[in-house]
Amino acid sequence: MLKPIAILRLTLAAGLLLFGFVPEASAASPVRGLRAITVPAPGGAILSFRPRGTTVVELRGTERMPNASVTLKVESRPGFVEIDINRGDIKGLEPASRFGRDFLTYVLWVVSVDGAATNVGEITFEAGAPISINVTTTYQTFWMMVTAEPDFAVKDPSSVVVLVSQSQDKTVTTNKAHPVPGALLYYTNYGEYAARPAAPAPARVPSELLQARKAVELASSSGILARPTPAGEEPLPDELRTRDTLQLAQDFLARAEDAFRHDGASADAIQYSRTAAQIAENARALALGAVGGIYVRQLERDLERARAQYDACSKELARLRERLGKLEVELEQERRHTRELESQLLALQERIRSLEEQLEAARRDLAAARDENARLAAERDKICAELRRQLASLGQLQEQGGQMVLTLASDILFDFDRYDLRPVARENLARLAVIRLLLFPGATVRYEGHTDLVGEEDYNQWLSEQRALSVYRYFLEDALARTSDEDTRTGLQEQLNRAEQLLKMTYAQTRRQPEQRQALLAPVSDVVVGKGMREPVVAEKGPNEKNRRVMLLFPPVRAGEATSLCPAAPSPE
Repeated sequence: MLKPIAILRLTLAAGLLLFGFVPEASAASPVRGLRAITVPAPGGAILSFRPRGTTVVELRGTERMPNASVTLKVESRPGFVEIDINRGDIKGLEPASRFGRDFLTYVLWVVSVDGAATNVGEITFEAGAPISINVTTTYQTFWMMVTAEPDFAVKDPSSVVVLVSQSQDKTVTTNKAHPVPGALLYYTNYGEYAARPAAPAPARVPSELLQARKAVELASSSGILARPTPAGEEPLPDELRTRDTLQLAQDFLARAEDAFRHDGASADAIQYSRTAAQIAENARALALGAVGGIYVRQLERDLERARAQYDACSKELARLRERLGKLEVELEQERRHTRELESQLLALQERIRSLEEQLEAARRDLAAARDENARLAAERDKICAELRRQLASLGQLQEQGGQMVLTLASDILFDFDRYDLRPVARENLARLAVIRLLLFPGATVRYEGHTDLVGEEDYNQWLSEQRALSVYRYFLEDALARTSDEDTRTGLQEQLNRAEQLLKMTYAQTRRQPEQRQALLAPVSDVVVGKGMREPVVAEKGPNEKNRRVMLLFPPVRAGEATSLCPAAPSPE
């Protein structure tokens, strides 16, 4: 049963959820966070250039574009470093659209040792070939990379790096820069671009206009620009500035679209497109908190909202305390109910005592039933003893290795040098078939044939097999006559056919075709066994009915597993 303080905690938790208090720090944050990206580029290097002089630097393709390369000249001048890419030295650079629908161009970046990346220029194409560029940077120690981007004016690089500056160890040039140890690391606020395949670019639409469209699209779905100001709140000044910036970019994009519709890829269309892209990138940077302090100011506004929710929760807590008082009254009522249940428990205990008395009476009845069962078992044992006596009258019955072994009387089976059953043998086998069904139903019987100590060993081996097969065939015919199940009859008939084939094979045929006989005997080798002259009863040479015999080996019947009338170990249960 719940204690009052536990009831209070549960009710408070439910009340807070019903009231709608959910912390909004993560939901309200417009910034996804600055990410550090390390470029895995074997051979890539950070270079520190000498104060004066010119050197050659190579940029080679990453695993994203392994066949791409750029050769450029870097010249140090007072106050800045000039980077020059001549026409024709850009090789293997495929269209950026291969990386997804958001990528339209390539941008060259200069990255400082501490990971700050600066956009120094776009690598553009004309008639399918890249155009050389000449740019400058104030950094003296840096590394360079080329990334696939949605437009030329991006503030931070994407994660799709296709070219990286290499160590000058294998470059033939003078005035080599000093290699600086360190990972090729840079930071970016941008990282989520669509990797879905790009649709074919519209015919005759200039790249500048496509980039402007993409820049406005990305800015419109970024940070605070992707969601409206919460109802009932005035937008922050920085929000207004960000939305005004986006609107200005949309206005310039509209001018570019209008100029393109009237004059195609004119100078005005390209100029307005580049202006729209630059302003849209400024809006995106503001919306994501990459520049400015709008993130902090939004957190301050969220803090004010949280304080208001705290006050509301305080009022809700007072209400819940009042509810607790009512619950304590209900608790006293539950205690009274508990006492009533205890009275019912006493009544049930009395009922259990009555049932225990009935159980004792049932046990006495069970003991009487066991006595009756024991009497019936004794009667059954008498019947089984008579059956075993009948079985012993048909031959010599003994136990060998846990098996019951019946050696059929020698004078009822075969004449000398014969394997066909005597008429009297069939009468006794008929009696044996009935007794076997009662004592060993379903058991697999093993038939072992033996011969007199007269003649050749090979001939006696064949004769002993034939004698075992004769008895085996008789029991197959008996089983076939007693069953009506078609599947069982089919199996028995197949076994009977095999026995008939073997019995028809004379000794001469066996000598000529031993392989055929062995093939026929193999499936029944565990059931029909010829012992020949081995294991005689009387070791004297010459005809002797005691040696001329067939032995039936019955498997042991285990207690609890026998389904016959007479199990090996009858149980009084």
